[in-house]
Amino acid sequence: MFKFSSAPSKSLAAAWPAAGIVKALERQFQAVDMIGEEQGFALYGVSDHGVNFVVALAQGPGSAGGVAEIGFLARFVGFDANESLVEDINRNLHLSIASLEADGEIYLLAGIEAVGAFDEGQFMLVLEAWKRDLMIVLHGLSRQASLAGAFKFAASEPARGFAVNHAPQAGSGSHSDILKSFLATRSAKTLCDACGGRGRRGLIARTCENCAGAGFVSERTARH
Repeated sequence: MFKFSSAPSKSLAAAWPAAGIVKALERQFQAVDMIGEEQGFALYGVSDHGVNFVVALAQGPGSAGGVAEIGFLARFVGFDANESLVEDINRNLHLSIASLEADGEIYLLAGIEAVGAFDEGQFMLVLEAWKRDLMIVLHGLSRQASLAGAFKFAASEPARGFAVNHAPQAGSGSHSDILKSFLATRSAKTLCDACGGRGRRGLIARTCENCAGAGFVSERTARH
């Protein structure tokens, strides 16, 4: 049986409903089709704005229609890539890991465990993180393409003018002042040291227990 992790998490409380997961996928992406079933997991082919990937649902133990783990896979074929580029991409990924295979293909992989009761809103955040990782890979592979150029509104002069954030002038304070000011509205929170602010830890991206997936902890919590 295919598994995303070598052993199920002891914190696994209940399998998530496959129907709820598929429904969320259909709400988030343009086309979702089941493309096969193999030894305990179901494969769904997903297409969204010209990008294809697979979502694999691993069946929960003793649970008909229940999912214990969810995997994501996208392949990038024919791109001019090297280890240095893939390393740069991996530094910016939130949910996934990119791998340069011997044949020159790049695999983007992610996996999560079904922990606790299924919450569609929380799962949508996972899908948003996966979409962000796809964007990071595509931007890295495009080399010369401008990320700002991919968003039409970013070319608008009113948008460009208002969105400006200037670095402090010499003698007026350090660059950290703007960060302190921004975080002051976050109820004195700081980045979680356990996950580096990502909210998830490990190859299969388990929710960080230290910050409950938020990526931030209160300064009081951080000191203890």
